[in-house]
Amino acid sequence: MNKDNEIPICFATDDNYVPFLAVAIASLLDNASKDNFYRIYVLTSHLSQENMDSILKMATENSSIEFIQLSKELDKVQNMFHLRDYYSKETYYRIFIPNLFPQYRKVLYLDCDITVLADVSELYNTSIHGYYVAAATEEVMQTYEVFGNYVEQADGINRKEYFNAGILLINCRRWRNKLIAERFVDLLNRYKFRVVQDEDYLNVLCKNNVKRISLGWNKTSYKNDDFDDKDLKIIHWKINWRPWKYKGILYEEHFWKYAKMTDFYDRLIQMRDSRTEEDKKKDDLLMENLCRMAQEDADDPQNYFRTGGKSGLFGHIFSTLIKIIKFRKVINASIFRRKR
Repeated sequence: MNKDNEIPICFATDDNYVPFLAVAIASLLDNASKDNFYRIYVLTSHLSQENMDSILKMATENSSIEFIQLSKELDKVQNMFHLRDYYSKETYYRIFIPNLFPQYRKVLYLDCDITVLADVSELYNTSIHGYYVAAATEEVMQTYEVFGNYVEQADGINRKEYFNAGILLINCRRWRNKLIAERFVDLLNRYKFRVVQDEDYLNVLCKNNVKRISLGWNKTSYKNDDFDDKDLKIIHWKINWRPWKYKGILYEEHFWKYAKMTDFYDRLIQMRDSRTEEDKKKDDLLMENLCRMAQEDADDPQNYFRTGGKSGLFGHIFSTLIKIIKFRKVINASIFRRKR
């Protein structure tokens, strides 16, 4: 196989998200070009054998699926992960992808709660030279004033520049060279983001180093008058706009089309149809709490933007360490060139 035609793709999941992962993979492979080989890695800490078997049998002639168990590798840091609501520690695994796969110059990371309608090789072949990642603007920050205010006042990022971290084309070489994973662990020790968590960390770490991609590659499932549906390539089922929760969700026909190609169709239908009025109230309360936290953190004089991430002494030491490592790399590169 020609390595130029290999598309490395990472997902991260636990057992709870496997049904959505299956739909994502079914849609991805149904739209995959026969000219490429799609190497799919599923990052996890633990999955049942039954769920793994259901996913593994989805592989096609021009794709492979491999599970990467990360529990041992991340034991030292996983207790530091800040979690709430439907978040799991697996959501942070994307940050370590470049370190886990040193053989790749770039990797496509995809959330499980998506449906793919185009060939992702088109996205993978986007040039990201000089950037940490390629990503689409977070649509929710444009739609809800409270969240737009939050990212500007708490994160220090213009709402039009804040990206969604669910679909990322990662420049692995640059990510490793700039020590993004190490900086993440450092920041995790110093500051706790409550609202969007992993997405907040990635946005402040990658600020001014993001290549913008079309919203069509990461479209939230609600109506946007500025978006033309002919550009729809990946649907991202976020927050309460999820077809396994409610009927009548925009674009839901695409989700159910691919759900039927998996072992999880009946379970997904049951998820939707068994939901009660009490479940809806919990969803509404979750959204209310999220809006409240966003407002509180935007107003907080001790937020990330106003304190510089509470850098403190350790932050200063880490900054100095980065400079030393960079200097050593330059020296080593010069020696290498002279020896040649």
